[in-house]
Amino acid sequence: MTVAALTMYVEPAEVRDAYRQLAEAVALRLGATLESAPEELPALWSHPELLLAQTCGYPWATHLRGQVRLVAAPRYRFEGCNEAEHCAFILVPDALDVASLVDLRGKRVALNGLDSNSGMNLLRLAVAPLAERGRFFGEVIVSESHANSLALLQQGHADVAAVDAVTYGYLQRAQPERVAGLRLLQRTRPSPALPFITAASRSDAEVEALRGALSDSLAADPALAERLAIEGFTAVDEATYLPLLDWRREAVEQGYPVIA
Repeated sequence: MTVAALTMYVEPAEVRDAYRQLAEAVALRLGATLESAPEELPALWSHPELLLAQTCGYPWATHLRGQVRLVAAPRYRFEGCNEAEHCAFILVPDALDVASLVDLRGKRVALNGLDSNSGMNLLRLAVAPLAERGRFFGEVIVSESHANSLALLQQGHADVAAVDAVTYGYLQRAQPERVAGLRLLQRTRPSPALPFITAASRSDAEVEALRGALSDSLAADPALAERLAIEGFTAVDEATYLPLLDWRREAVEQGYPVIA
């Protein structure tokens, strides 16, 4: 028995269902029998019988390196994505009178999580040159998801958030009201897309088989590929994601180790 769950993008429901369908299709191609996967991401990522999951690049670089194997990164079709890279959109309410990042000094920022690459690490890198004595924002709100960050912006409870271009793309396509009233202030630098991973015990041959099963499952179901907005997968390795640690170091060297 093994576990497979692709649960980094869970909104809207059609996207969550499509990722579940992809995970099941990969397992079927590999002849794997699936058992229920843990709902909590850390437990899923560290499961000894993990066949396939998706993680954020920052948790991989800071915690999971050496504990899982990297498999591939999706090539998404959304704006802000190119090849196997994506960026974050730094978004503000339409009504907020700001023209650039420097105008956000003292404002309220919503972070989907303190270990998020798109919501925190890339934003920290962008803001670091503007910080004074380690501070820039007036208030930091941890929203627990990009979708929640968007809602906080719309409701007037936050002034800015960095939202993954893929999350934004899924919501804009299916539920445009959830991004209405917001505008793009700036894009972050590009970053590797969220990687698919497997258990550290998997062999090179098993990793190659996973890559093949991912590609074949997508190619065999164009409707699924359309729902996922994925045009294919690119093999990745540790060197792909280690720059995320360089971006953290750059912010630290500028006196801005944490979003504040």
